[in-house]
Parts: sequence; C-alpha cells; structure tokens
Amino acid sequence: MKTIVTFIRPWNRYNRGETAGFDPATAAGLIGVHAVLYRPAEAAPVAPPAAPEPAPAPSFEAAMAALETPAETAPKAAAAGADLPVQGRRK
Repeated sequence: MKTIVTFIRPWNRYNRGETAGFDPATAAGLIGVHAVLYRPAEAAPVAPPAAPEPAPAPSFEAAMAALETPAETAPKAAAAGADLPVQGRRK
C-alpha cells in the first residue's frame, strides 16, 4: 500500500505542490523535510458561487453596420503614388 504525500520543496524529480504515492518507508523519510501527508480537502477547493451570465453580444449585422462608414466621410486615398515609396525599387 502506498502513502500519498504532497511536496513542499523540490526532491528528486518532484516539484513543490506535486502529489505522489510512495511506499511507507520512503514516505516517512520525506514527511517533514520535503513533503507533508496528502489531505484531499486541501486538494479540492470549493467552487465559488456561479456569477450571473453576461449580456449577449450584439448581432453580427449590428456590429458591421457600426463599422461601415459612408464613402463621403472616408479619407481620400493619396494621389496615385505621390510621396509613397515603391516596394522593391532601387535607388
């Protein structure tokens, strides 16, 4: 039968917070120095009460309508290539 321990500091390949089972002789050597006896009540925290559900997101159509702007208010495109570098052009 194995004794289950929770590590409080690193030992061998185990890190702090990990849980493992060992034979009683090995577990007795670990308890107090590198580990403590496993307690299931500590391992399973109580879940907090459920939060109310958030309001539903606006529909896709409403979001798209908010993003669309009329052509008159859109910024004018720069004159054909004025002040813009041409990619790949050598000086």
